[in-house]
Amino acid sequence: MGEATVIGVVGILVGLLVSLRGYVALRVIITLLGAWFGFFLGAGIVANLTGEGLLAGPLGWVGAIAGAVVIGALAYAFYQAAVVIGMAALGFSVATGVMTAIGVDNAVVIWVVGAVVAVLLAVLALVADLPAGILIVLTALAGANIAVMGLLLLLDLITLAELEAGQAPDGVPAWAGIVALALAVVGMIVQFRGVARDRRMRATWAGRA
Repeated sequence: MGEATVIGVVGILVGLLVSLRGYVALRVIITLLGAWFGFFLGAGIVANLTGEGLLAGPLGWVGAIAGAVVIGALAYAFYQAAVVIGMAALGFSVATGVMTAIGVDNAVVIWVVGAVVAVLLAVLALVADLPAGILIVLTALAGANIAVMGLLLLLDLITLAELEAGQAPDGVPAWAGIVALALAVVGMIVQFRGVARDRRMRATWAGRA
């Protein structure tokens, strides 16, 4: 099983979980988002230091796994840090996905915009008590983007090199954007219904008590 296949499968699973259950399982989801963010952060750092492609050798995998473990562990151990890291990861994923979707193929621009949005959402998480609606929308969008990227990797419609560079490769079908949008909408519906159901259940139990 190749690297692209492994990352594609993991991306689909993580993306679906984030999109459909992001707010309900917030702590676990933020840990997974932190690990996903750390995975590519570690792989990118090694790639920049060695001049090789993303996950081109054993050292790249070591850096990626180390980044995933460290960031994921921090996100799980420190909930406030988890919120900040998770919001940064959400912002980065959504921003880079939107930039790619609109046809921007300059890797520097994509990464800079992603980093700026990540920092802004991290600051917002620090200074504000984010309402459930915002978290649901963000997790649904980010999860849909991650899942579709994983699907494109599995179908060989995008390569690891293009994913590293943040490029919008030629030949990606229009249905990719439609699937991402549809999954995001489904994720929002599922999550909003889940939150409403949980609130009704808590109200019922409170009334009985």
